[in-house]
Amino acid sequence: MRRESGPRYAAMSDTGGRERNEDAYFTGRVNGYHVFAVADGLGGHACGEVASRMAVEILEETAGEELPATGPAEVLERAFERINAAIFDYNRENSLNAGTTLSAVIVGESGRCWIGTVGDSRTHIVTPSSVWHTRDQSYVQGLVASGVISPAEAMLHPRKNVLTQALGLAARVQVDLDEQELAGGVLVISSDGLHDYVPESVIREIVTANDPDTACRRLIAAARDAASTDNTTVIVARA
Repeated sequence: MRRESGPRYAAMSDTGGRERNEDAYFTGRVNGYHVFAVADGLGGHACGEVASRMAVEILEETAGEELPATGPAEVLERAFERINAAIFDYNRENSLNAGTTLSAVIVGESGRCWIGTVGDSRTHIVTPSSVWHTRDQSYVQGLVASGVISPAEAMLHPRKNVLTQALGLAARVQVDLDEQELAGGVLVISSDGLHDYVPESVIREIVTANDPDTACRRLIAAARDAASTDNTTVIVARA
């Protein structure tokens, strides 16, 4: 766990029941900001682990080049564009269909968070009484948004892993951008191995009651207890 000035944070990744871990993550301080990200290489696509690693490496590189001269929201847009183009070119050159999700957060000194999302890796802002999270770019999220099914039903839906957007599979990609205030809350970023299996109420209970390192371990354990067989990656940060 990081112990210097600024947010305290920890990260953990678990292979789960898979043969290899196709998740990747980044945590670090870049030019006066904290940058956090979780990428989930797409299962069933060739070289998902390559795509997820490219995503976090290009994000770190872009933030290092662009911050602080360029605003965080624009940095995220540029990073996602570069990531998508790089993976798309890699696929064309190698006759592959590698892809990845990515949820990336840039946190300023005041606690303002700029968040970019493609796919269904998810960023949460957790307080003792509430959980805000990014909207998954998925088929099932569309059903939830239209009121066809509830969030609880979404966790059991047979098509919950069907994405509507992913990085690297098309020449262009839609990036969802959000701004939030951390303001005493806890930042949690996860791959779907966590939030597809562990209810929000359990995530909230774990992260509000524990330091980041302990929270990461308990979130991974909760995913295992909920019979998650997917790769599971979590980042927990609190001011």
